[in-house]
Amino acid sequence: MRAWTDKLGMFLSGLCAIQCAMLPIILSVSAVVPGWAHFGHGWIWMTVIGSIALWSFATGWKKHKDIKVIVIALVGYAVLLVATALEDQVPILVESGLFVLGGLAMVVAHWRNYRLSGCAVKTVK
Repeated sequence: MRAWTDKLGMFLSGLCAIQCAMLPIILSVSAVVPGWAHFGHGWIWMTVIGSIALWSFATGWKKHKDIKVIVIALVGYAVLLVATALEDQVPILVESGLFVLGGLAMVVAHWRNYRLSGCAVKTVK
């Protein structure tokens, strides 16, 4: 069960980071800012990401007790929440940078959780 929640978390966090990195480019080539430009940057995304993260990290914590996973996840999620709260108040590059940093931190936290939970394939030496 942990394997798919971490994979989903890594995918969604990575997708968020990529989308946020591309947003300034999309907006710079757009003559008129379309209504869909901020799709996915709202509280619905934060609720989905937060729910998956809470489930995934809570079940992983029971197995590995690694505080770094929790710290990285909390920092990443906090940055995403700040970016969401400030998206209409800061320049687009600041907003995008915050989303990218938060998304990448969440990917790192999910990967570490995934690996420490014994879900990653172990290589033979």
